[in-house]
This record gives sequence, C-alpha cells and structure tokens, in this order.
Amino acid sequence: MADISRLRNVAFVGPHHAGKTTLVEAVLAYCGAVGRRGSISDGTTVTDHEPEDVAHAQSTTVGFAHCTADDIDLTVADCPGFIDFFEETRMALSGVDAAVVVIEADPTRVVQTRMVVDAIESLHLPHLFVVSKLDRPGADFAGTLAALQEAYGRHVVAEQLPIGNAESFSGFVDLATMKTYSAEGGVEKETEIPAALKDAAQQSRGALLEAMADFDDTLMEELLDGKEPPLDEIERDLCSECSHDQIIPVLAASGASAIGIAAIVRAMERWFPSPVDRPHVDAEGRALEPSPSAAFVARVIKTSIHPQSGKISIVRVLAGTMKSDATLTDMSKDGERVRSGGLYRLQGKKQEPVTEAGPGSIVAIARLEPVATGDTLTIDGHKVLLARVPRSEPVFAVAIKPKERIDEAKISQMLARIVDEDPSLSLGRADVTNELLLLGSGEQHVTIAVERLARKYKVDVEIAAPAIPYQETITASTEVHSRYKHQTGGHGQFGDVWLRFEPRDRGAGVTFDEKIVGGVVPRQFIPAVEKGVREALLHGSSGYPVTDVHVTLFDGQYHDVDSSEQSFKTAAGMGVREALPKCHPVVLEPIVRVNVVVPSTYTSTVIQQLTGKRGQILGMEPTNRSGFDDIEADVPQVEMSRYITELRTATQGLGTFSWRHERYDPVPGRVGGKAAV
Repeated sequence: MADISRLRNVAFVGPHHAGKTTLVEAVLAYCGAVGRRGSISDGTTVTDHEPEDVAHAQSTTVGFAHCTADDIDLTVADCPGFIDFFEETRMALSGVDAAVVVIEADPTRVVQTRMVVDAIESLHLPHLFVVSKLDRPGADFAGTLAALQEAYGRHVVAEQLPIGNAESFSGFVDLATMKTYSAEGGVEKETEIPAALKDAAQQSRGALLEAMADFDDTLMEELLDGKEPPLDEIERDLCSECSHDQIIPVLAASGASAIGIAAIVRAMERWFPSPVDRPHVDAEGRALEPSPSAAFVARVIKTSIHPQSGKISIVRVLAGTMKSDATLTDMSKDGERVRSGGLYRLQGKKQEPVTEAGPGSIVAIARLEPVATGDTLTIDGHKVLLARVPRSEPVFAVAIKPKERIDEAKISQMLARIVDEDPSLSLGRADVTNELLLLGSGEQHVTIAVERLARKYKVDVEIAAPAIPYQETITASTEVHSRYKHQTGGHGQFGDVWLRFEPRDRGAGVTFDEKIVGGVVPRQFIPAVEKGVREALLHGSSGYPVTDVHVTLFDGQYHDVDSSEQSFKTAAGMGVREALPKCHPVVLEPIVRVNVVVPSTYTSTVIQQLTGKRGQILGMEPTNRSGFDDIEADVPQVEMSRYITELRTATQGLGTFSWRHERYDPVPGRVGGKAAV
C-alpha cells in the first residue's frame, strides 16, 4: 500500500474553455503517465473520454487520472467548467484535498470563477490559481492578477512572473527562489532573469513575502529590519501557508506549449496537503482518522454506468482499507449490504485493477447496484455517516417522450439510469399536463443527457418545452336548458336539465350543487349530471380546463322508460358547451413567484429582463452573500422556459433563480392562436 503522506488528490477547476483539460494532459505527459499528449480538437485526451466531451469539445463530466512524480502519487479530477455541470464539480471537490483553479489570462473572466471559489472556500480547501493560455494573443497576466486580488483579497499573490507575453511568452520567474525557467522544446531550463524584468520581479517578490509575513512573525520581523529571509524559511512558509489555505499563490502557464507544467507539478507536491494532513469529518463534525487500520469509511463521489460492463461507483476512501472483494455497508441506505465486484484505479476510461485501497485513495468499485452518488460506505456495519453535499434545485426542464412507441415501456428505466449517473438530473410528472419531464441545471445539461440516453441505450426521444397548463374561467353568469333525446327503436335516451353557471373566486376550483324540488330529476341521475358537467369542463371554449366556476342543477325532466345515467350525463355535457360562450370566458395563465440571485452589478439588467417578460417586480434586497442581491418578481410561467440560459448569459454565469407556482391570471392578448375573450 502506498505511503499515505505521499498521496495528493487534486481537482482542476475553473471556467469553461480556460484550459483545464489541456493542462491536465500536459501534467500527465510530463510525469510519463501517457506516452503522447492528446488534444481536445482530436478528441484524444485522457480525461475527456466520453463521446459527448469530444463532440462538444469540452468536459461534460468529471474525468479521473493519475501519475507519479518525485515519488508523489498524484490523482487528478478534471472537472467541467461550464456552469450547467457545476454539480459534478461540487461533488468532485468533496473527494479531494486541494484544488487548482485555472483561469484564462483575461481579467474579464475572473468573475466566472466566483461560484467554484465559493465552493472551494466553503470546504476550506487549499488552492492556487494558474493563469493559463499566456501564449494567446491579448493575454494579460497583470490585469488578471489584479482582478483576482480585487475579487478574493490581497492573500491572492503572484508566486511567478511571466517572461514575455502572447507569442513571446517563454517562461517565468519563480519569485520565491528568484530563479528563471524557460521551456525549449517542452523541456524546462533554468536561465537568467531578463534585465528588463528585474525591478518588476523584486517588487512582486516583496508583495509575496509581505503576504506570507501576515502568518509568520519571524518573517515579518526580518522584513521590517530589512533582512533577506533565508530561502529555506521562505519555502517552508510557502508550503505551510498554502497547505493551510492562508495564501493563494498565482502561477503562470500554457498547457499548449507546456510552459510552467513542471512548476505546477512541484506546487502540487510541495504546497498541497496529503490525506494525513487534511482528515475529513463525518456529519457530526468528528475527524476521521486517515489510517489503514481504522474503520473503513468512503464517500461515493461519482457514478458511471456502461450498458455492457455495468455500474461503477467512484469513491474517495477517507479511513481504513478495503479489499477488492469486500462486502460493504451503505449507511445512506439504512445499512444495506452489497458486495464489491472489483476494485480499480482510473486512467480516464481505462480501469486498472488493484487489490486494495487505503486512506486517500480514489478508486472505482464495480457492480454496487443500489449505491448512489453521495452515499457513505463502511465495512462490518461501522456506524458513521458523512454529510451530504448540498445540491441546487433544477432550473430547466423539457418534456420528453420516445419517438417509437416500442420504447415507451423502457424509457423510464433508461432515464432512471441516466439520473443515477448524474443525480443533478431528475425526473418528474407535470401536475396538470401529466407530461414526463427531465429536469436539470441548464439547457446544455439536459441536451447532453438526452444525447447520452440515445448513445448508451439506443432510445431516441423527442423533447420540447413543457406545455404550459393554461386554464379557462368565466366572468359572467348564465342559465341554460339542455335536453338530450334520442329514439333508437327500442328504449330511447332522454335527459333534460336546467343548469346555472356562476363565476367563483380565483383558486376556488369547480363546485357542483343541486336544488331539485319534487323529484323532477331522480336522485340516482344527479351524480351522472355532475360527472357530465365535470368532464365537459375539462375542455373549455379555448381547449383548456375550466376552473373557478360553480354549477347548479336546479330543474329538469325525466322519462320513466327512456331516462338513464348516460342520457343525463350527455345532456349535462351539452349544457356546458352551450353555456360557456355565454359566460364571457377568459384564458388564465400560471404566474410563478421568482427569486433571482445575482451580483449587484447586474441587478438593474435583471430587473429589465424580468420586466420585459411581463414580470411584476415585488422587491429587491441584499442577500447574506456579500455583493449579491435577491430580486423577487411574479412572472408568467410561459416566459420562464429558457430563462436560466438568458440569465446566465446576462450575468456571466453567476445568476441563478428559484420559483414556485403562485396563482393564475387572465392572459392579455392571444395565446396559442386563440383569443382570450
């Protein structure tokens, strides 16, 4: 078993298209884990191995890989950057000990790191920033660094200073050691600091030491006395303060040209904690001992299902040791026991068998059928439960149905497997329309889930925006006389009713009453009249269900031979269809109460957005999250189908919302080609 102190588990996170996967591929190549670097454009990278990753040229799920450098065993989780897949990233962060936040060398993109940095800080994860793509035209390291410091404070500090920019980017100055490194043919080489960069390097080094001195009184005294701190003291402080999440170093790199890759590997080896140094805690806040001899505890951080080879559960072992054939207890399923079908280490899609896994290991366990992402696994009934990683509510939905009727029986089962793989998806039935809904974190999230469904399980489906549950009501009263008479040669059909229709308060629904005197409609036929009324009200003048109406049966006639339940039901339905146009019907649309949370700088933009959607702004107030506002509004549901996409576009991915049904209001103008008269 590996020395636990020499393990490192690191997540690569950051905005989409920041260069995370390219950096991970470069790290794997540098450490010799892959013989040849793959590329995103060719679809040959280790961690972006799903066909959907390749087709969309971006990570759509977390990919795992591992390598070894300087006797350090490094496991990397390459996390999606697109906001729709943030729940995957959040789950992966619960299974690592540190994070590398990759940000493109563009100050305007720093704001897009806010959500993932908030998640990292909530977990107190040590982390550093890598400013990537410095060889791209327009790359701006200084501006990006300033934006990071403005967003996250002065303890975000440069540990490297790039040499050159854009096409001339050739290396960096290590500010701790004041050594310079350049890359020639992908090989790192130590060189002299360019004369034009010496003053800037000294100034940046001073800022680094001052930030570190906030946590080291000895270093502070040395700086105040004008003494040059010993190099070993600087490196010791840098390791300690980064691993304790006190300072956040900023590095310079380019994955495409492999500049800075060796420095990133060294940083992960030296500055990030091992599992021994950062024990996880259970739901009660008790630390779990990261010892091979402790009681076994693991968290499931991801689930993957292959149509042929079956299900694998990717887990982070927090304490104890498990064998490949161990019987595990799922504490999240009331102690259900399940036997491991094999134990593997992941190198992208490649599964490498291992015989056992100890603390700090991230491994895949085969065929744990009842086990779900987020579950706590133990051995021998050890009673411990880990806190669940919070999940955001779905904000986008589509109505989904199979293209072929032959697939109707299996679509729910196949969709359940997709949801098992990605618990941030969910299935539901629309309350009024009864449509099958697939709900997720955004439009692309749901679209890619549908692509995965078709690829894995050969189920072609049709998707559409969920039908809006319009309703109809009346605004005036009327009375109608309806008679159904039909002679067939034998017993005929005869039903005669007088019905009164009256509007009710909004939300009161449909009610029925009878005021029959003298038995003009026999008691046994009155339920049939009510049934005929209610069935006919399911389709009003505009085709929508009619609500908020009171119907009274107050008179009628019957025939001793020809009257029946069916004849009175038919007469009642005819009466409804005759009465509705006389009652000045109006179409009602559902109104939802929306709470939108956005950075304060976008508040006015979002208010204009909601107003343009016929929204009524009810209020705005600051949230308990600094710099964010909560805007409350009532908005027609029909306007909200793609709102999450529009909101994220307007707020650089930082806005989100929640909603609930509030009421029904009359529709202005026309709906569905039918007038709301």
